[in-house]
Amino acid sequence: MSTHGEQIAGMQLMDKLVTLCKRRGFVFPSSEVYSGLAGFWDYGPLGVELKRNIERFWWNDIVRRRDSVVGLDSACIGPEAVWRASGHVDAFHDALVDDKNSKERFRIDQLLYQSEADAEMAEVYALEWLKAGGAGDEGAFWDGLFSKLGYFPKNPNTGKDSRFTVPRQFNLMFKQQVGAAGDAGQVSYLRAETCQPIFVDFEQIRISSRQKIPFGIAQIGKAFRNEINPRNFLFRAREFHQMELEFFVRPDPLVDRLRAVGNVVVKDTAEPGASSPTMDWYKYWLKQREEYYQALGIPDSMLRIHDHPAGKLAHYAQAACDIEFQFPFGWGELEGIHHRGDFDLRQHQEHAGKKFEYFDDDAQQALIQGGISKDEARAQATYIPVCIETSVGLDRTLLAVLTAAYDEDVQATKHESKAEDIRIVLRFHPKLAPITCAVFPLSKKLSGPQSRAYQLHRNLLDSGLVAEYDDVGSIGKRYRRHDEVGTPWCITYDFDSEQDNAVTIRDRDSLAQDRVPLKEVPQQILARLKQA
Repeated sequence: MSTHGEQIAGMQLMDKLVTLCKRRGFVFPSSEVYSGLAGFWDYGPLGVELKRNIERFWWNDIVRRRDSVVGLDSACIGPEAVWRASGHVDAFHDALVDDKNSKERFRIDQLLYQSEADAEMAEVYALEWLKAGGAGDEGAFWDGLFSKLGYFPKNPNTGKDSRFTVPRQFNLMFKQQVGAAGDAGQVSYLRAETCQPIFVDFEQIRISSRQKIPFGIAQIGKAFRNEINPRNFLFRAREFHQMELEFFVRPDPLVDRLRAVGNVVVKDTAEPGASSPTMDWYKYWLKQREEYYQALGIPDSMLRIHDHPAGKLAHYAQAACDIEFQFPFGWGELEGIHHRGDFDLRQHQEHAGKKFEYFDDDAQQALIQGGISKDEARAQATYIPVCIETSVGLDRTLLAVLTAAYDEDVQATKHESKAEDIRIVLRFHPKLAPITCAVFPLSKKLSGPQSRAYQLHRNLLDSGLVAEYDDVGSIGKRYRRHDEVGTPWCITYDFDSEQDNAVTIRDRDSLAQDRVPLKEVPQQILARLKQA
């Protein structure tokens, strides 16, 4: 657990991020003129660009650079049957407790514990207690928890002892009525996760994209959860964006059989082969996701892997882990990697009455070559695929990127009575920065729609770069303004530019300034962006 000093510093950093995001148009509360609605956020001009860049970064890594992954963009609402089959209607609950003194509501794992392990233990204990029917009085429940922890948890807002109710189940789904009520109305739900439509559409996508196992389906989209206590800015919201991959592989019994007959081609690549054990695929995707965050510019020191204990694993899961990030409020889940088995496809096959089985002709041929009869080989090569999932919150990623990028340094200033000034700078990876470059005419005399400075700005836009033209305020203020929003390169067109046909490119992080011929500026920025 964090020390008191670390918690205070984290709260101060969070306050700075929230203030900066609102002031500069990254993110701000939704419908704030009507006092807003907790857990809902709007993305402003810079926030939209940053979010889109993170989406693009993920999509390129997961989909576009791989032959074996395709995309989906499904509806945000689905019939009750989908969510009943997935288990969400009956089991998508949190353990909710009320503080009898303050009347506040909390998830039981959000109370104040002495360690993260204790919070996890309390959650497992509460879920097991609810699963058993919640028998016993209030004293029996809390005495049972005390016997496990050696103390009672406290109110997380006050840090003081308090009296809490026994936990009760709180369903997180948003229920909707589609169509005319009482006529053609149908009970539906806003999706609580983006993966279920992938499972429902599995057969349609497999056939239309002509994919063979192993292959994956990826989706970026909104999800909705009626959180008990939305908190920590973008970390826990009621409307959020997910980026998920469901990767389908051969089940282990078939893999074992193929290896037994000796007809397995071992690929000389980092990626497992079609006949690799499912846990090899799980480990592969965990490694891929770790490398992704390194490419995103997030320091290794701010990431850690948390393996789920056996008590928290779903009954169908063989393994699960979280990639956690050190947010200002402490460590929190950024992404989950899950070995889901064949549970989801099997559930939808059972409830929908549709076949989700896959006939693996390559496996059948290998089994026949291994001496197995054609009919038996066909039976063994017909199966429901196993799913390896990677699921990351886009909004949480954005918050993590902001946290990792935020920096303050001391710079010289010309302000009266001040020799130094604090420079706020967002050190985004250049490919994520909302604005890639900005053009500054040094003087109003060098500005205007017909000026060469503005023509340079248009050339940058025509080259596919996100560029901004800024001629307001002193050059120092413009530098500070763009440092604060993370612009990697600022380009100054000065009076010398009229004679030497060159401009000065200033680097956000090193503060180095390079004189570059005017006609070479777009290519120079593109080259720097590619090398980043």
